[in-house]
Amino acid sequence: MSNNIQQAHDNLYAALNVMLAGDPAPMHDVWSDSDDATFGGPFGGTSKGAKAIRDDFTMQANLNLGGNLVANDVTIVEGSDIGYSFCTEVGTNHRMNGELGNLVHRATNIFRLEDGTWKLIHHHTDASGV
Repeated sequence: MSNNIQQAHDNLYAALNVMLAGDPAPMHDVWSDSDDATFGGPFGGTSKGAKAIRDDFTMQANLNLGGNLVANDVTIVEGSDIGYSFCTEVGTNHRMNGELGNLVHRATNIFRLEDGTWKLIHHHTDASGV
């Protein structure tokens, strides 16, 4: 359960690291069950709605990319029922195309308070300008 945006943000990045190791369940837990949730990830394309997003993260977990992802230079803004985090994601030792590699992305995460818990409703990453 996330009581504030900082905790929701921290839970998201913990879940992303578990997903990189092959388990999508924690990523499924941080997301809203809403049909208006959206995801634009590093592999291109977008997913809309809880089912499509969960399917996307299950596919990513099955890639067993490994490595570690940390959020740097984090900005947190929290309102009464919506808020966001903006950060630079730094990934190390990921298996990409059969080789170990590193990555740097900008990321925007939007959270909404749903039944007393902050849930992710939008996650977008891109490498432009980093």
